[in-house]
Amino acid sequence: MDTATRWALFLGALALVSWMAGGLAAVLANMQFSQHRQRAAEYLTLGLSAAGFISVAAMAVILVAQ
Repeated sequence: MDTATRWALFLGALALVSWMAGGLAAVLANMQFSQHRQRAAEYLTLGLSAAGFISVAAMAVILVAQ
Protein backbone atom coordinates (compact mmCIF):
# COMPACT_ATOMS: atom_id res chain seq x y z
CA MET A 1 0.00 0.00 0.00
CA ASP A 2 1.37 3.39 -0.91
CA THR A 3 1.25 6.50 1.24
CA ALA A 4 -1.70 8.12 -0.56
CA THR A 5 -3.87 5.05 -0.02
CA ARG A 6 -2.97 4.97 3.65
CA TRP A 7 -3.91 8.65 4.02
CA ALA A 8 -7.20 8.01 2.23
CA LEU A 9 -8.00 5.10 4.56
CA PHE A 10 -7.08 7.18 7.59
CA LEU A 11 -9.27 10.08 6.48
CA GLY A 12 -12.16 7.71 5.72
CA ALA A 13 -11.90 6.19 9.19
CA LEU A 14 -11.69 9.67 10.70
CA ALA A 15 -14.87 10.68 8.86
CA LEU A 16 -16.68 7.59 10.10
CA VAL A 17 -15.63 8.21 13.70
CA SER A 18 -16.61 11.89 13.44
CA TRP A 19 -20.07 11.02 12.18
CA MET A 20 -20.57 8.35 14.84
CA ALA A 21 -19.57 10.80 17.57
CA GLY A 22 -21.82 13.44 16.01
CA GLY A 23 -24.73 11.00 16.13
CA LEU A 24 -24.03 10.29 19.78
CA ALA A 25 -23.92 14.02 20.50
CA ALA A 26 -27.24 14.45 18.66
CA VAL A 27 -28.82 11.76 20.82
CA LEU A 28 -27.47 13.45 23.94
CA ALA A 29 -28.83 16.79 22.71
CA ASN A 30 -32.35 15.35 22.77
CA MET A 31 -32.09 14.41 26.44
CA GLN A 32 -33.50 16.68 29.11
CA PHE A 33 -30.50 18.85 29.99
CA SER A 34 -30.22 22.51 30.66
CA GLN A 35 -30.51 24.88 27.70
CA HIS A 36 -26.76 25.53 27.83
CA ARG A 37 -25.85 21.85 27.55
CA GLN A 38 -28.33 21.26 24.75
CA ARG A 39 -26.88 24.17 22.78
CA ALA A 40 -23.33 22.88 23.38
CA ALA A 41 -24.35 19.43 22.15
CA GLU A 42 -25.86 20.98 19.02
CA TYR A 43 -22.62 22.85 18.31
CA LEU A 44 -20.66 19.68 18.95
CA THR A 45 -22.85 17.78 16.50
CA LEU A 46 -22.39 20.48 13.87
CA GLY A 47 -18.62 20.58 14.38
CA LEU A 48 -18.21 16.82 14.19
CA SER A 49 -20.35 16.63 11.07
CA ALA A 50 -18.28 19.36 9.45
CA ALA A 51 -15.06 17.54 10.37
CA GLY A 52 -16.44 14.39 8.77
CA PHE A 53 -17.31 16.21 5.55
CA ILE A 54 -13.87 17.83 5.42
CA SER A 55 -12.25 14.42 5.91
CA VAL A 56 -14.33 12.93 3.09
CA ALA A 57 -13.45 15.82 0.79
CA ALA A 58 -9.75 15.42 1.55
CA MET A 59 -10.00 11.67 1.00
CA ALA A 60 -11.65 12.23 -2.38
CA VAL A 61 -8.96 14.70 -3.42
CA ILE A 62 -6.24 12.21 -2.48
CA LEU A 63 -7.91 9.36 -4.35
CA VAL A 64 -8.55 11.45 -7.48
CA ALA A 65 -5.00 12.83 -7.49
CA GLN A 66 -3.50 9.36 -7.15
